[in-house]
Amino acid sequence: MELKRDLGISTLTLAVVTSTIGSGWLFAPYFSARSAGPASLLAWVVGGAMAFVLALVFAELGALINSSGALAQIPLLSHGRLSGFIGGWSAWISYVSLPTIEVLALLQYLASSLPWLTHDEGGQQLLTGAGQLLAVALLVFFTWINLAGVSRLARWIDSLTIWKLIVPVLVSVTLMLLAGHWGNLGIRVPMGQGALVDAIGSGGILFSLLGFRTAMDLAGEARSPQRDVPLAMGLGLGLCLGIYLILQLAFLVSVPPADLAGGWSRLTLSAHGGPMVALALGLGLGWVATLLLIDAVISPGATALTFVGVSARVSWMMGECGLLPKGLGRLNNRGVPHWALISSLVIGSALLWIGPSWQTVVSFLTSTLVIALAMGPVSLLSLRRQLPNEPRRFRIPQARLLCSIAFVMATWATSWCGRPALEGAVVVILIPTLIYVANRWRQRQPIDARAGLWWILYLGLLLLDMELFSEGQPFALPTGLHLLLLTVLALVVLPLATCSALNEVSPHALTGLGQDTAGSQKAS
Repeated sequence: MELKRDLGISTLTLAVVTSTIGSGWLFAPYFSARSAGPASLLAWVVGGAMAFVLALVFAELGALINSSGALAQIPLLSHGRLSGFIGGWSAWISYVSLPTIEVLALLQYLASSLPWLTHDEGGQQLLTGAGQLLAVALLVFFTWINLAGVSRLARWIDSLTIWKLIVPVLVSVTLMLLAGHWGNLGIRVPMGQGALVDAIGSGGILFSLLGFRTAMDLAGEARSPQRDVPLAMGLGLGLCLGIYLILQLAFLVSVPPADLAGGWSRLTLSAHGGPMVALALGLGLGWVATLLLIDAVISPGATALTFVGVSARVSWMMGECGLLPKGLGRLNNRGVPHWALISSLVIGSALLWIGPSWQTVVSFLTSTLVIALAMGPVSLLSLRRQLPNEPRRFRIPQARLLCSIAFVMATWATSWCGRPALEGAVVVILIPTLIYVANRWRQRQPIDARAGLWWILYLGLLLLDMELFSEGQPFALPTGLHLLLLTVLALVVLPLATCSALNEVSPHALTGLGQDTAGSQKAS
């Protein structure tokens, strides 16, 4: 069977939008305002710049490698099996968790009207037994839509995303016109030198802006991937950043000044339905509150729907390349990786038994995803050397400079997610990696260890930095000096990682190199 190339530029762009505007728009403006106050607007600009630099790198990679789940095989292509497993697993573990997080956010908002969905325990809002059953039912529903084929998924994405574009703008304009506490922008309360860092990392800004990669993960089902994937990344990310900036501004000027008596860091908006609904109800805008509660179902639901499919395509690609069990690479008669979808459903349902806060989970998932994205600059520079004559419809200028900046920014971002998040991400990555290596060794199969050892160095240095120089640690550095140290770390590791690449691209990757337009991608 073959994956079906049914997706056009509009659907790919809308897939980027629906992956980017999910639960983040309901929570990130609140958490980033608490971290940085009015400076949260600058935090969105900085986060957007970081996302755009990473998107440029992956736009060239996406134009070169026209296969679904490409993020799982880019490191395999340039650096072999060990790097392929670490990079692919990092991406997959964050992808497969995203639908669960979106469903949790959806049900936590609904619990304001349906209190039987959740209960309070230890200061956290956890799902009840009935809430868990409904969450599983939603994941099953999203899986069923994906099993029906990519053309049906495209229709759902197109229709739901139009709603997701309209509602945040409508809510933002309404709040600004009817509240308009513009003096809030002048409130300057000392928040510490790491305020911007906290807003971008744990505040959910980067989490909200990294959905550009969805176009690349669906490239194997695009009609003209070399042209459409880079365009969809740029258009979708630019559109979403504009919406988030408007939304953040609206949030800042809608908070009643009386609620800011203790400063932005002490702001608490936990009324009916979450922070955005609390603002609407405070202004007497019952219709806006109702609209927000409806959107609390649609926005996270549409994002969960998209990532159920995307996570399956990542695990499908890892199965096809021999990084996970081969059964995950099988397709049904509709050209859908059904076993990969079912495995994502099972793992996503299991994650529902874990009940941490949205902000905590976002920090962890952002950390694992940025670790996966850090492979992009390394692989791009390596593939420029390994495939010098391969045609590229999109080619970034000054590749070495941009890749260096992207790798530095990815290194910063992993640190900004916080020490617990980075520690958890490294544990979740390294334990399966050890199992994979042990299994390959037992079967006397090669693992391309020399080309993958840079990962161990990189993750080890990141952990060492967090244990010694992060806030609260024995040799804690001021934010500026800490960023300088991380920059040096990244610029030392990047050339070592690039030089350790394979002499030729790995024959075990299903690249889709040279494919465009009508060609279909084999998945045998």
